[in-house]
Amino acid sequence: MNVEWIVVRSETPSIKRPCQRCGSAKPFGSTGKFRLNANGGQLDAWLIYRCKDCGSRWNRTMFERRPVGSLQPELLEALQGNDQRLANTFACKLAGVSGACPDTGFGLESRLVSGVSAHAEKAVLTLLNPNRVEARGDRVLAMGLGLSRSGLATMVKQGSLKVPLSTAKVLKRRVPEQLVIEFVRSAGSDETVPFGRLLAINLP
Repeated sequence: MNVEWIVVRSETPSIKRPCQRCGSAKPFGSTGKFRLNANGGQLDAWLIYRCKDCGSRWNRTMFERRPVGSLQPELLEALQGNDQRLANTFACKLAGVSGACPDTGFGLESRLVSGVSAHAEKAVLTLLNPNRVEARGDRVLAMGLGLSRSGLATMVKQGSLKVPLSTAKVLKRRVPEQLVIEFVRSAGSDETVPFGRLLAINLP
């Protein structure tokens, strides 16, 4: 059984506002990227939006003239690195939404390449990340398979989950453009390997 999972950015609430290019009010969606401007030890930050019809850009103010020294290092690093989770949080906050914000920063779409059995002895999963979404491999697998990350580590040790170079370190990094993972049912492995979840389409 061969399956592909495509990592996609989570949708965040859009904001309807006048679009100069379209000449009418249009929905603008977050790009997941920030614009920063430092001046005299102070920092301005905007979340970049684009019109969903024509692609025109709009910078939504997050804060202005904030002393750089007052910002937590983690926040500054996240802003500079276009952290997807932070962008989603701000997009929901700026849209006045609470409780409905995607907390993962990514979603999954899957498609069956070949094979149809959820009871196969072996399955090959190809993770595809064409847009380079900031999502760690273990978080993607944990969400898609409905497992904990410690459970994934156990599967690697048992040999029921095989990754390149036989090391779990690759799962702690951002998913590359393509990552091939193999699942096998073997002696001593967890027989509850969720092969059926590999077949799920449009995973939550």
